[in-house]
Amino acid sequence: MNTKKALTELNNIMDLYEGVLRKKLPVKPKKIDFSQEKVKEKAKDTAVKKEERHVHSTLNTIPEDFSQMSLEKLGAYVNSCTRCSLCSQRTHAVFGEGCAIHPKVMVIGEGPGEKEDLTGRPFVGPAGEYLDKWLKAIGLSRETNTYIANVVKCRPPQNRDPEMGEKEACKVFLYQQIALIMPTAILCVGKPASTLLTGLEDSTMASLRGKLFLFDSSIPVICTYHPAAVLRNMELKRPVWEDLKRLSSIINPQIRG
Repeated sequence: MNTKKALTELNNIMDLYEGVLRKKLPVKPKKIDFSQEKVKEKAKDTAVKKEERHVHSTLNTIPEDFSQMSLEKLGAYVNSCTRCSLCSQRTHAVFGEGCAIHPKVMVIGEGPGEKEDLTGRPFVGPAGEYLDKWLKAIGLSRETNTYIANVVKCRPPQNRDPEMGEKEACKVFLYQQIALIMPTAILCVGKPASTLLTGLEDSTMASLRGKLFLFDSSIPVICTYHPAAVLRNMELKRPVWEDLKRLSSIINPQIRG
């Protein structure tokens, strides 16, 4: 089933479901003041444009030693990196994998888990399998048009969120990956990646998703919940799907959800 057909069918199902709810829970029609609605819509458009103007520029701050590295050399450096204490417990550093030449999407997570640490590959555990399903639903895959990486390249103890110092030590690698790969768009999954790529470190995940940001003045960034969080709370599945549809409309503008 192609992406456009899948999106259309899902929207039809949602419309049908909403119709059933309306029949069961009749609501008295509300008189709409169209003048007020127009004002609200204009305010909403202004807010969206303001969000899109939130540009987090960092690529021009990459130290020269790293900015001159190819992706292969950068990966080799990461494999022997000792810039933070996470290196002392790693089995493998997890640099990234997938389409490395102008992919449609670069997915950025927070850090490797146990299976990722053992294999040296990103997102290969249950959350990774779930992520692959998300990507497939909008015509993406790590084999053909998607690159996958993490904020930190070594596993934090007990899979905790990366600490500020660990992110600071490792982010130069991520920024150089972005500069070399030049994805059409970025999908941040989880708060650590979302706050780093937007520069809004004090924001909640709920406040970041559903919006459009720009990284380095030109790369659209969509933030959503981490697959592991959705596996723990399936109520997050619907907002994630809305975020994925928005991502799809960016990378495939001819397809509208």
